[in-house]
Amino acid sequence: MNKKITLAVKRALLGSVFLGATSLTHAEAPATYPTKAIRLVVPQSPGSVADVMARVLSKPLGALLRQTIVVENRPGGSGAIAAQAVARAEPDGYTILVGSISTNGGLLSSIDSSLPYDDLKDFEPITQINDAPLVIITSTQSGLNSLADVAARARKESGVLTYGSGGNSSGSRFVVELLRLDGKLNMRHIPYRAPAEAVRAVVSNEATIGAPALPGAQALIEAGRLKALAVTADRRSPLLPNVPTTVELGYPSAVLYNWTGLFAPAHTPKPIIEKLNAAARKALTDPDVVKVIHDSGASVVSQSPDEFHKFVESEVRKWHKAVKDTGIQQ
Repeated sequence: MNKKITLAVKRALLGSVFLGATSLTHAEAPATYPTKAIRLVVPQSPGSVADVMARVLSKPLGALLRQTIVVENRPGGSGAIAAQAVARAEPDGYTILVGSISTNGGLLSSIDSSLPYDDLKDFEPITQINDAPLVIITSTQSGLNSLADVAARARKESGVLTYGSGGNSSGSRFVVELLRLDGKLNMRHIPYRAPAEAVRAVVSNEATIGAPALPGAQALIEAGRLKALAVTADRRSPLLPNVPTTVELGYPSAVLYNWTGLFAPAHTPKPIIEKLNAAARKALTDPDVVKVIHDSGASVVSQSPDEFHKFVESEVRKWHKAVKDTGIQQ
């Protein structure tokens, strides 16, 4: 009997030692992280704003973490394919998403109840990278010179004017829906497969107005093929200092900043999130990174994980409410 008790005690002690060693290993793991290349998954094609941000950020970020950062483009599903892949990845810090207002900020989830991931439950926010307003544009052939002109004609010719967007869940659609709601304007939506297609439609006067990101329209504005009517912001853009904001023009709800940020899968250990956050925020001070962000018409945004989490929560609430208020459908 005593031998059995002694044997049981030995086994229990050995088990405790093993568990203690395992816990110690896990506790120490973040100190050695990362030990291999990190995948930075981009939900858009090469050359997109998110792709450009990922590639310029990957260089200083890799240097700071002393590991290779591999940028992986996984376009499709308005960004949902890439976001789902990261949500289901191992929460070990080696797969990170360059998320956006669309994939993680409520634009997609507010109109697609079948989205295969949850904006808030399936990700650990690391830090925001940037934000940039959109620009409301019209063709030089439209005869419209201001938002006041657009509103006047929309009221006079109800349901005749159109607005082109980069897709049903794009920011370019949402912000014009808010503009319509603020001004009680009846305009028809024309969704295109990509933002560039929507811009081309406005240039040719196929769509009356559009609201692309600044980089997608700036050259055409400067060439005199498009007119910039407003930026969707509460402050003017340094790239278009003479163009008024939607807030200035009496449309306080029609404010949208296209933003990107870094996300890890849910349950990624906090020490890893904090290490990634510190490295990313340091990388966001790199002169080359700052220049690329500013040249794209955006501002650098650097946050703690907690600050970014609260921001994402507020964005999801805002855009889910906007869908209810405007009656936007997929």
